[in-house]
Amino acid sequence: MISMRIVYVFPHYAKKAGTERMLIEKMNWLAGQGHHVVAMSYEQGDHPFAFALSPRVERVDLNVRFFPLYRMPRIKRVLLSYLKRKTLKNALSTFLCEHKPDLVVCTTYTPFVIRMLGRLCPSMNIPYVVESHVSCFSNCLAYKYSHYRILYFLASLYDKWMLGNISRAKLLVALTNGDASEWRRYTDKLFVIPNPLSYYPKSVLSHLDCHHRILCVGRLHEQKGFDMLIDAFAMIADQCPEWTIDIFGEGSEKDLLEKRIARYNLEGRININSPTDYIYEEYQRSDFFVLSSRYEGFCLVLEEAMSCGIPCVAFNCKYGPEDIIEDGVDGLLVEDGNVRALAEKMLWMITHEKQRLEMGRKARQSIARYSKEVVMKEWERAYLSVLDSK
Repeated sequence: MISMRIVYVFPHYAKKAGTERMLIEKMNWLAGQGHHVVAMSYEQGDHPFAFALSPRVERVDLNVRFFPLYRMPRIKRVLLSYLKRKTLKNALSTFLCEHKPDLVVCTTYTPFVIRMLGRLCPSMNIPYVVESHVSCFSNCLAYKYSHYRILYFLASLYDKWMLGNISRAKLLVALTNGDASEWRRYTDKLFVIPNPLSYYPKSVLSHLDCHHRILCVGRLHEQKGFDMLIDAFAMIADQCPEWTIDIFGEGSEKDLLEKRIARYNLEGRININSPTDYIYEEYQRSDFFVLSSRYEGFCLVLEEAMSCGIPCVAFNCKYGPEDIIEDGVDGLLVEDGNVRALAEKMLWMITHEKQRLEMGRKARQSIARYSKEVVMKEWERAYLSVLDSK
């Protein structure tokens, strides 16, 4: 097996989120296979990594901080952002010139980094790969202005200019076939590799004893649709008085969500909890899981929940749920954004205990196809294929 020198470029690895976890797990696995891996950041500073990084992975921080700019007046922010991007480009160029890696990897979260690599890497004969961890349309500025014709047109031009740099990458890796189909407007060099299941419990607790508990996990952000979840539960709360919902997450919408809960007088029935390092214990103390997202990259939480033997009810959003859940067999899919239908499917899961338990059993069996041993080898093969083409 060829030993590769791989540099991952990401703003920081300090946040407890799915992308950070997947990047760190991938770097750890590749380093364990004998590859030289660098976890490069530019805003990490002294912040600890949110997930354990193998001592075999080299850490590099370029010390270019963008986040303080968001507190500044707009004109000053734009000017300093331009200067910082030049500083970052110079630092990145110096590192690549000195270390000559075989491969550079970045994500679609930072289009300006993709643009930098599109200019730097070809001149140094270093291939680079782009990973999509969220849906393509959510990366597009035009998506935010879809209801404003002129702004939508201008945003579309910006997207074409910025995301068009992806065509220079040797490969774009998407998590689902649906997302890959959208990225084809920017590149035809595509791989589809799902996120691996980080941990598959060797055994799980019996769910024969009903806990009357629904679990939800994710950032308290508009993307995750917890507002729709609260609305849906409010429709059926009187029909299932013993049941509660526990949400685990943190984010900017916490106050808004708590006010929404209070508006329905559901305090104590819907609880917002801080993130926990023991989420697998929470899965096993729950009866089923609900994903109410407006869009996703892949839905790691569905994999985790199913591995613990609990079925999931999920909006069939772009993208991920339909790749993971077989509707009516190991979980339930709901028409995207249909809050009334979500309420009905949740109530069905509550009132059909025998079928719920059988779905949980099948969920644990089916999700094993995403084991780390299987999926990580796909990533390694994808990277090696880039070096072969080089």
